[in-house]
Amino acid sequence: MSYPRMNIATALNSKYMRYAYVMLTSLFINQTETNIHVYLLNNDLTSSDIQILSSLGEKFHQKIHFLKIDPERFPDELPVNSSWTLEAYFRLMLLDLLPEEVDRLLYLDVDIIVDKSINDFYFTPFNQSLFCVCRDMCVNFPVNDVRDELFKEHRKKNFTYFNSGVMLWNIVALRGKYTFEYYMKLMKQLDYKVLAPDQDLLNYAHYNHVKLMDEYRYDLFSRMAYYAGITYADVKRETAIVHFAGQKPWKGDFLHYDIEKLWWDYAEKTPFYNDLLKEFVDDCISGNYVNQTVQKITQERDKLSAELKKSAEVIQALMKISNLQ
Repeated sequence: MSYPRMNIATALNSKYMRYAYVMLTSLFINQTETNIHVYLLNNDLTSSDIQILSSLGEKFHQKIHFLKIDPERFPDELPVNSSWTLEAYFRLMLLDLLPEEVDRLLYLDVDIIVDKSINDFYFTPFNQSLFCVCRDMCVNFPVNDVRDELFKEHRKKNFTYFNSGVMLWNIVALRGKYTFEYYMKLMKQLDYKVLAPDQDLLNYAHYNHVKLMDEYRYDLFSRMAYYAGITYADVKRETAIVHFAGQKPWKGDFLHYDIEKLWWDYAEKTPFYNDLLKEFVDDCISGNYVNQTVQKITQERDKLSAELKKSAEVIQALMKISNLQ
């Protein structure tokens, strides 16, 4: 039986190989009636990493392609840090590297779980758009954020800041018009003054050429969902793509929540489960975040108690004055 083709890309390094394995496992399990071609943008994957990931593709009868990225092509001025590594820019090379037979492609960040079929998203009509994207659920920029200035003119128009971790690329329309060189020139014009590097750049360049999809179904930020009262059961029922943006479920040193169980559901299906679990427990035991959080809450409680006591004393004094009158 001939199945429709689905092109997927992600960027990773050797350190994140296991997390990419979890993400791809979730994709392959939930996309059984598609002929998937995965393009892995990488610079430092070892021969062992490549063998492990290739074996995963073979296990599910899907194709995995390794696209080697030359880091020397990236300007030294590009902003990078522990949260936004050089790999974040790799997706900007897609249009230079993809083979001609690729007509559309879904880019997925490594910290994602696909929990349902994504056919409706992947095969949606572009309607003249260059990308299908979802609103970034952390759209409120912090005070003094450089993006206030960067998107000042955009905000005068119909501007919705989107997340670059889930992007369906209209390769046919993009190819020949946009290249890695184009994006690097644009970054230079912006004087590299961006906060979420590739995401800010893609928003700046393409904000008015995107089709917006339902972020609650196709790019649900797990922690934001938790704060909104959405539960693991809700996610299992309603959501196709869950994005563990920010603090990762495999890291132990922060306060956790039930939606993270979804990531561990798929991690358990991989050969790395025991190692990941051990590292997580070690993180929880050695980390100090929970103690710091409890101390902070205790200090805030003591401060509020003191203020409440002062308020009660003022009320009592006013009542005495009132009784004297």
